[in-house]
Amino acid sequence: MNTIKELFEHELEDMYYAEHKLVTALDEMASESSNSSIKNAFSTHKMETEGHIKRLDGVFAELGMQPKGITCQGIEGLIKEKAEFSKEQPNPKLLDVYNLGAGAKSERYEISSYEGLIGMAAELGLTESQTLLNANLKEEEHALSTVRQLAKTVMR
Repeated sequence: MNTIKELFEHELEDMYYAEHKLVTALDEMASESSNSSIKNAFSTHKMETEGHIKRLDGVFAELGMQPKGITCQGIEGLIKEKAEFSKEQPNPKLLDVYNLGAGAKSERYEISSYEGLIGMAAELGLTESQTLLNANLKEEEHALSTVRQLAKTVMR
């Protein structure tokens, strides 16, 4: 790898994989939730994440590439961490608290990734991609705010 374009493509494929994995993870966290507000937040963000994938398809299109993912080690690590915690069979409220924290970790990872992609897209003059990636970033920032607010209410 020698160019910003190659790095951009690599990071794009990484996020494409991550977003696909997160659709499944969000569905699982929604089904595990004992709190209707938390269940709704995870379900809503699952739908947004499906939209993130469609926008990433648009970024691939601007590059003239077929959409594909490469294993995102960051998201894989978070999923593995969640699986290990679930083996402890926590009570429902504790699982809600854990899942909100896991959601926040994931959102921070995605926010950082999208910020990097947006910067590279700007450098490469990919204006359509910047727009699409910014839309994903805004939704990730909103999701982080939501899980943080929910965590405050659950721990009371």
